Amino acid sequence: MIVLFLVCLFFTVSVKNAVRANMMVHGVSPVSAFHCNPKFSPKTSKSLQIPVYYVPDKYPYKDGSTGVRTSTFAIRTYLGIFHVAVTADQYFG
Repeated sequence: MIVLFLVCLFFTVSVKNAVRANMMVHGVSPVSAFHCNPKFSPKTSKSLQIPVYYVPDKYPYKDGSTGVRTSTFAIRTYLGIFHVAVTADQYFG
């Protein structure tokens, strides 16, 4: 139980690892998740007024519940150091 807690903590400290953790939760293989290199999107972040990261065209995944191809993630920060990535599709109109 403590090991699982420490692993979850590790995946939320870095923004890029938070994106990778979100991808693995949604069924992407760990190998693909760790090979992808999420990039910061300054223009989208400025227009949505939240930090937004995207994954390269090779690594997006299809969300099982919505059927939408997901490659953009909004970042939520808690306590200044813990990051959680959520799909940014909900912010696009």
